[in-house]
Amino acid sequence: MKKVFYLCCLMFLSIKGIAQYTEDPNFDAVINDNFDVSPRYWDNSYSDSEYIWKAYFAATGITHGNSEHQVYQRSHAVFDTINDMMLLVADYVSDTDLGCDDVEVPTGIYCNISNNYSIRYFSGAIESIQKSFLYGYFEIRCKLPVHRGAFPAFWLWGGNNTTDPHYEEIDIFEYSWNITKPGYNHYSHGLGDTRCITAGMYYNTNGSYNNNSSIARILTRVSNNKPSMNQWNTFGCLWMPDKVIWYLNGEEFNSYYVRDSIPHHPLYLMANYAIDNFIMTIDENHDTTFYIYNDIMYIDYIKAYEPIWDCDNCVFIENQYQLDNYEHGIKRSVTISNNDSIPLLIDASDKKSIMASEYVLIEGPFHVNSRANFSIMIHNCSENNIQSSTN
Repeated sequence: MKKVFYLCCLMFLSIKGIAQYTEDPNFDAVINDNFDVSPRYWDNSYSDSEYIWKAYFAATGITHGNSEHQVYQRSHAVFDTINDMMLLVADYVSDTDLGCDDVEVPTGIYCNISNNYSIRYFSGAIESIQKSFLYGYFEIRCKLPVHRGAFPAFWLWGGNNTTDPHYEEIDIFEYSWNITKPGYNHYSHGLGDTRCITAGMYYNTNGSYNNNSSIARILTRVSNNKPSMNQWNTFGCLWMPDKVIWYLNGEEFNSYYVRDSIPHHPLYLMANYAIDNFIMTIDENHDTTFYIYNDIMYIDYIKAYEPIWDCDNCVFIENQYQLDNYEHGIKRSVTISNNDSIPLLIDASDKKSIMASEYVLIEGPFHVNSRANFSIMIHNCSENNIQSSTN
């Protein structure tokens, strides 16, 4: 038994830190949008009737109270069907604060731009408003604006309903001068680091919308031999009941494994280009000056995958045919038991991942070709997807 457990650990460690979920048959692709379908447009409800994105608009205000200075407009979430991209465009549009009469708002929707906010910019944001997720893998390939005041992000959140007692959030990445230069306040003249991003998570502690705890927040600096954030990079995040793992260009850079402090309620997927307080400065007379930057967050694709839950089933594999035709999904347990002297084989062309909530047991001869794409992982199952715990 010790040899079996040691073998499983080796297989896990051999793939640790590499994101493979986009090709993992244990996950279903729910969003695989390369923004390459023409024509693409926003209809009158601010959602594309064929796809699940919704453009944000003035009724949602701004995402972080009075520390941001944009109002989202659907005209600034652009389907670039010539270059097959989504463009989130930020424009400085006014030397004075914008109000509801200055912005586009859908018919029948109340505009809630407050006079307490310094709104000078239009910008773009999209959300999977027709689809929420409970666990999965999420990935974006994008180029970020990295100048002073730019605050682009890709994240999962509990939605704009403040009556929901289960507001939670997972930041797949954020970029801002404020968060990439610790120790500088909002009004400093310090230089942001174009190779830094943050990833993190807010989980709900007591069912109160306004009482969230920050967990697993991390600042990471990309090494000098890799692209800065204004070049093409891929950001990914695996969110499961017992772990959250963050990836940059396929490599793990952050992880968290405390089940009780991980969000366990449905979240929506969001990409947005906000403008934070670093865009402005305050002089000795307390006068506010805005720096004028117009820029774009370029999105090549967004992908989202949901796990296939099969947690009631215990699977037994006893021959090569059963191994070759393994029906994927996160099982309760998987036992590979070979009584023959000929090893069961994972050959060089295989892409196979075995996942279970309790254990994977390998008994008897078993061989994995060194060029095979093979992994074994243990994932706790979602309570929402377990029919019985006694089967």
